[in-house]
Amino acid sequence: MRAMATLKQAIENASAFAREALGSGRTQGLRLEEVESSLATWQITLSMVAVPEDSPSGIVAALSALTPRRDYKVFTVEKTSGEVTSMKIRELSNA
Repeated sequence: MRAMATLKQAIENASAFAREALGSGRTQGLRLEEVESSLATWQITLSMVAVPEDSPSGIVAALSALTPRRDYKVFTVEKTSGEVTSMKIRELSNA
């Protein structure tokens, strides 16, 4: 019988997948936000500092540096193998 992927392994695999798929520039400040478990998978939500599409200037740059926007992604990790099978954008509600 195969050992199941632990939560710690699932988080490590999701983090490694994010760094490999997105690159170091897009995974700055990577941190764990949420974990959800089902019978077969872990749903791991990670956030990272958003890379600005254009360089802000002046006051916008100063405010962005104080409170950088974060991108959120949900990774599905199979419990039986520890394999990351999907990565999706997680939109936050404005409520």
